[in-house]
Amino acid sequence: MRVFLLSAAPAGPERAHLDLGCLQDSARLDRFGVHAAVDSPADADLILFVETSVHAGPYFEQVRRHPLYRSRRDESYLFCSTDRFIPMLPGVYAAVERSWYWPHWTRPGHYVNVREHGQMRYEERGQGERKYLFSFIGSAASHPLRRRLLSVDDTDALMIDTGSRSLDPGRLTPEAYERRYADSVKNSAFVLAPRGGGPASFRLFEAMMLGRVPVIISDQWVPPIGPDWERFSIRVDEADLHAIPSLLQERASEAAQMGEAARAAWVDWCSESVSFHRVVESCLDLTASASSRTGVRRYAPHLQLLRPYHAARWVAKRFAHGRDARR
Repeated sequence: MRVFLLSAAPAGPERAHLDLGCLQDSARLDRFGVHAAVDSPADADLILFVETSVHAGPYFEQVRRHPLYRSRRDESYLFCSTDRFIPMLPGVYAAVERSWYWPHWTRPGHYVNVREHGQMRYEERGQGERKYLFSFIGSAASHPLRRRLLSVDDTDALMIDTGSRSLDPGRLTPEAYERRYADSVKNSAFVLAPRGGGPASFRLFEAMMLGRVPVIISDQWVPPIGPDWERFSIRVDEADLHAIPSLLQERASEAAQMGEAARAAWVDWCSESVSFHRVVESCLDLTASASSRTGVRRYAPHLQLLRPYHAARWVAKRFAHGRDARR
């Protein structure tokens, strides 16, 4: 399959084309050799818009207005890792929510910008070298679940709320924060990966990359198809946060082997040399459902605009647009 990669987002905003750059790099390093990125849409069989967060619009307005999408709608797909989305285009999304998982429109994916760099590099370490049974470093402000999680008390854990001065005094440089975060993961047998603004978590894939066991705390998250998740991760119901210390203590002897399996799964399914292939394969899988997205059915995703969060967001966006037009 010949694939044309692009973004409809303007080039100005910082990191607007972050995921596009990652997939372009992945295409150059692709170890499968089944699909190829091409330089011209005229040579492409598949058009893949790659959008980071909401830079192309909260509902991908700039993609849907793009002339290439308008002229080749049936061959156009989307990759996006935004927290809360409506699948206005069929494609691969990193934060698929179980209650609104539409297999005709979406495939769950991974964060393609989780890459080894700086302090965030895999190091082979024995099980006996761990300092913490489990750890979590992150902001409690992104979801109430995280505030409850930070109240879990265990002497063999590292829990830091980066949004609280009382728990995280002082200001760290980006380099110092990365070093502290990387050290916390590498010194832990298990890494807690609670949901944030969306059901997915960067920490899950970072833990896999660094060879640690992710503890997934997100009832709504839909995992990408392919990896044997039960072999290297642990899922904890959001209602059972209090059971985390005892559960992980019981499974501590499995941590080293599971961590190795997590690293292997990341290399095979999420690393830089495979991301392009995995995303394209997921898009091709969606082509079998193309007939379910024709005619009036292609407007089905708009029904999700009736959900409270999206309805409020849509009204606010329209109000802001009207206000700007009157100026």
